[in-house]
Amino acid sequence: MLLFAFLLWLGSLAAPDAGVRTCVVVAPLDGGAETAAGGAECDRRTLPASTFKVPHALIALDTGVITPASVMTWDGTAQDYKTWERDQTLDSAIKFSVVWFFQRAARAIGRERELEHLRAFEYGSRTFDGAVDAFWLNGQLTISPREQVAFLRRMFRYELRIDRRHVDAVKAALTMPAGKLSNATGVHDFPLGWPGAVLRLKTGNGTVNGDRVSWLVGEVESGGRAYVFAGRARSSTGALETTAGADAALRVLNAMTP
Repeated sequence: MLLFAFLLWLGSLAAPDAGVRTCVVVAPLDGGAETAAGGAECDRRTLPASTFKVPHALIALDTGVITPASVMTWDGTAQDYKTWERDQTLDSAIKFSVVWFFQRAARAIGRERELEHLRAFEYGSRTFDGAVDAFWLNGQLTISPREQVAFLRRMFRYELRIDRRHVDAVKAALTMPAGKLSNATGVHDFPLGWPGAVLRLKTGNGTVNGDRVSWLVGEVESGGRAYVFAGRARSSTGALETTAGADAALRVLNAMTP
């Protein structure tokens, strides 16, 4: 189980930078109590940013807007990252967090079907008022780390009203090489010390009204057991690295004996 003294110590800290607040929530997939490091921060909602690509991929598959084999053609428009300036599949769009892929999918899904799935998934605030292709980026939709874990538990236990093959397609796209993590900026080290760990991970980064967040959510399998987790770093005083949420999650996960 967790090294509780370490987690209590970690939960009492803001983060290495006093202007940063962190939360990490970890829960065994087979039931059992979650463990949270971060106090009230774990119930604070913020934009999900690109962690929303996890449920969004399920919605796009469920509505038939895409299939796992679909290829969306890049229109040649300059993008923020070179990894986005190419044709994309579901796998590449998740691994490299390609915003335009999911914005195009969102316009095809439409507002009503997006809202229907948000309610069915019990996903965070479950609603948005603005543009259908930006609500997860601009603060219209919000979610807490604890709510992220509740959603992931239902997803990875196949409890959502979504065809199992769609869940499996998203799980495949989330699967990372051993000890690695990818996002829009490329591939990064993720030195998790769990033996034979299988990592399914999604980052998310964004800013709304000066509040910067960095997320990592996902599932870890090791030794015949699986855990879901959400880690988030938040700062209103300065910039965060795009892996700040991943760094927070890694500290806690490496304090566990799976």
